[in-house]
Amino acid sequence: MSMIITYQQYLEEFRTEVFDGLTSELIGRGSRLSRLSFSENDEGIWVEAEIELPDQQEPWIRRRLIVPEQGPDKDAWLAGTIFSSALVEELDTK
Repeated sequence: MSMIITYQQYLEEFRTEVFDGLTSELIGRGSRLSRLSFSENDEGIWVEAEIELPDQQEPWIRRRLIVPEQGPDKDAWLAGTIFSSALVEELDTK
């Protein structure tokens, strides 16, 4: 069975946390989260965020492993918060 199907509720909670955590931060920068998608491979489930930044034609894309093959190692809301915070920190250095 697909990990994405197995952890569907976890991924929805993660998605909600990321959108809640990033929306106001990105609006303040004139940016927006245009896509958040999940994929899986032998390592586990990956998330990919696509962010539209002002004055850039190509979206800024970041990909991270969020559920290792053994299963989640933290709550979905915490994983979403960490992912969102890491994106904001990385944007601060751009």
